[in-house]
Amino acid sequence: MNGYRLGIILSVIISLIICGTLAACGSMEREGAASDSTADSSSAAPAQTEPEATVPEVTEPTFTEPAGTEPSATEAEPSGAETEDPQQPEDTPGDEPAPEDAEVPEAADRQAIVDEAAAQLGVPYKSGGSSPEDGFDSSGFVFYCMNSAGYSFPRQIKKQLEAGERIAYNDLAVGDAVYFSEDEDGEASFCGIYAGGGLLIYSPVPDDFVKTANITTNYWTSRFVTGIRP
Repeated sequence: MNGYRLGIILSVIISLIICGTLAACGSMEREGAASDSTADSSSAAPAQTEPEATVPEVTEPTFTEPAGTEPSATEAEPSGAETEDPQQPEDTPGDEPAPEDAEVPEAADRQAIVDEAAAQLGVPYKSGGSSPEDGFDSSGFVFYCMNSAGYSFPRQIKKQLEAGERIAYNDLAVGDAVYFSEDEDGEASFCGIYAGGGLLIYSPVPDDFVKTANITTNYWTSRFVTGIRP
């Protein structure tokens, strides 16, 4: 009887050993399969990604304009020279008829004055200036044109007003120097060369240049002082 129980116990023990062995083998197979799948996934070629294209940023060049060369309006005039800064008139249609452009002796010489004046168109204004190289103020411009054409003419406005025959507005002729006041009925403060047909050539104000003006407008006729014929 005892031998029979012992056999049963041994059979149970053997069965348990066999079941444990089989379970261990199954677990090892599962672990091997998992490691094989991991190896396969790790050995697979990595997915290739195309490099991201980069477009270089294009910057437009910047340009710096050179510094202007306008004449300085703060330079002092020579001793005794007038301050000439008339208010700039607007271009408006003529209000008054042009002077009759009276004929005078030596017309060819007087045309030379206008030719000298016209040759300076565009020369910058320069306080105290009296040459194309330096620039002109208004009396310096008249001084230069008169003397370049062969006339002896002073530099300052006050002396210019005494340097020839005084001419009324309606009697102005080619080559006359013409004088205006900054204010109506004021004293002469700026001037130019009469070119005929109501046209004046003059050097006006700082930061401007030698140019023409139509002196038949009310602005000019109301500020006319006199013409001077050397």
